Amino acid sequence: MKFMVAFSSPKRSARTLEMAAQHAKALGAELIVLRVIPDPGKVGVVAQLIATDRPAEKGREQVDEAARQLAEQGVNARGIVAIGEVAPGIIKVAREEQVDLLFVGTTNIARRPFFLMEKDPIVHYLVDHCPIPLCLVRHDGSAADPDPSLNQNDS
Repeated sequence: MKFMVAFSSPKRSARTLEMAAQHAKALGAELIVLRVIPDPGKVGVVAQLIATDRPAEKGREQVDEAARQLAEQGVNARGIVAIGEVAPGIIKVAREEQVDLLFVGTTNIARRPFFLMEKDPIVHYLVDHCPIPLCLVRHDGSAADPDPSLNQNDS
């Protein structure tokens, strides 16, 4: 069994990594930490002109560190850094690696009137296009911190 985490940064992906690690450890699954760096050539002329290898290097450092920390917890983990369009790139690597389950972090959907709208375009794309089962992990807005506007006891 093989799981993958769509990794964005150590801070933003911490909860997603934690959840994926718990499942991987319990099921003896391999866990891949994937970071897709946007291709400057596809983003625009200005991005291409000022592009350096620094984002890919930083991404590799972060992914390697996350995999190392997971290994210390007894998780069979490795990291991958890819360059390209982020959401399609996640699906491409997941297919190539024959992943069984993809863990993706989401922003706080509890405070938004519509599920997964414009502030989460990557997750929205994955929900619509990913052929691999997804596990969406909230980063914030847990049940312990409900939205007061949803309180029905205002009698």
